[in-house]
Amino acid sequence: MRRPTALIRSSFLCVGLATTAAQAGVAEGLDAYSRFQYAEARKELAEPAAKNDPDAMAVMGEMLMRGLGGPRDELKARQYVLQAHQNGSVRGTFVLGRMYQLGALVEKDESKAAELIKDAATRLHPPAQTFVGGWIHSGQMGYQKNEAVALTWFKSAAEMNDPGGMGWMGYYYEYGLGGLEKDNLVALDWYKKAGNLRDTASIVSAGRLYASGKGVSADGNEALRWFRMAVGQNYSSHVWIGNVYEFGRGGVAKNPALAYTWYHSVPSNARASEVKDASDAKERLTKILTAAEIEDAVKQSKTVASNTLLANMTAINPAAGNMPLDNRKGVYGSAVVVSRMGDILTNEHVIQGCKNIRLQPSGSTVKLVAQDARNDLALLRLEGGKIPAVKIRIGKGLRLGDELVAVGYPLRGLISNGPTVTTGIVNALSGLNNDTSAFQMSATVQPGSSGGPIVDMHGLLVGIVRSRLQPNGPISPQNVNFGINLATVQSFLDAHSVDYESSTIGNKSMSVGDVTALTQRSTVQVECH
Repeated sequence: MRRPTALIRSSFLCVGLATTAAQAGVAEGLDAYSRFQYAEARKELAEPAAKNDPDAMAVMGEMLMRGLGGPRDELKARQYVLQAHQNGSVRGTFVLGRMYQLGALVEKDESKAAELIKDAATRLHPPAQTFVGGWIHSGQMGYQKNEAVALTWFKSAAEMNDPGGMGWMGYYYEYGLGGLEKDNLVALDWYKKAGNLRDTASIVSAGRLYASGKGVSADGNEALRWFRMAVGQNYSSHVWIGNVYEFGRGGVAKNPALAYTWYHSVPSNARASEVKDASDAKERLTKILTAAEIEDAVKQSKTVASNTLLANMTAINPAAGNMPLDNRKGVYGSAVVVSRMGDILTNEHVIQGCKNIRLQPSGSTVKLVAQDARNDLALLRLEGGKIPAVKIRIGKGLRLGDELVAVGYPLRGLISNGPTVTTGIVNALSGLNNDTSAFQMSATVQPGSSGGPIVDMHGLLVGIVRSRLQPNGPISPQNVNFGINLATVQSFLDAHSVDYESSTIGNKSMSVGDVTALTQRSTVQVECH
């Protein structure tokens, strides 16, 4: 049995981070690289690489080759990788092997590739071990097919925390390969471990097991969370999400219109089988949806995937990146009271997966009333609450250059425990990929700011803090922040019959201090508990 394409890691080279001796300062760069903070990794590794540190050269070589964290420089990249290999770096040996396998910056030579990667694998480089295991599993690159032998390589890589090896372990347990007894619960555990290290194929597999409930407890909400994470990493799991909503898997309420939205959002470059599955599903749903419902679903499909991608790219809440996806306790964000009845508005990604939600520091428990994953909004309610409500702006809309104030509770434990305020202007009237439910602003937001209020200079609510782009990768965006716009917020509140107060803007603006004093009374901190 050959491992499906969906379970093959999408990384081009994936240097890996096996522990070896390194110059002082290299450790910081390797750590930044492992966390996908490529600009920071370049900053730390540039000098050690120039001084011929083998591991620094290997990692710098890959980043220069792929344009990670800055501009490409293929010639220097090849020089670094070759020298790293010659100087004994196991990373350099592995990267050079992958270059020969792919014909990247060198002439393609699979025999040379197999030799180099096998050398790195025998020197206990986890990603190389995963590659060798994969070749033995499928009988490629001159290896005889042998699942039991392949399993030994996967197990060794997995024990050194290689996500690819972990994913293969999950696959072998799910299908009972290599002499293992089938055990989907153990398979799920391996998939989740690999998924927490951003192995996309394993993220999808974890969602698939939760959705199907085969050998594990069916949980549609958990399935959706994993599938959305895959979409957020630019991997197509749209059909699976649609399937959960169409059939109400794992206790999720059936929602044919939302299912159609996800089926219609399948990217054009997706696998042919996925495109066909989506087409067949839409044909099924046309028999139960009205023309108006289908038209609305098609409109929503233009933003639903990009919104999910944005939520993953921005990673402004503490759960992203480092915290296991199955442990939300302690995750926190900001929120704003929007009615005298105790209705509170925040982001859906802040409370997603929370078993209990509390306001801090009071510890008051709030009820989850409604959530909208598509627009990243959630409505909470504090029964008998006495917190003043913010007023919502009506009438004149935002313009480019309008001044804004954002209030929230970011970076808890690092800075003030009280509310923090930042100021800025409206940079654009749409969000990522021209998302018309959002706007871009220069008011800086940080982890924990999610869900906080954005107000104008009259103290009126004009949006909800949503996210920021991380300064990673070749583009390295700086201070690019997004809010959910007022039209989207009002539609959500109206749909759930929230009796909010509204006001038009006056003739005279307030000072930042006065706006902050007014807004912070309505701003609260929420925490998963």
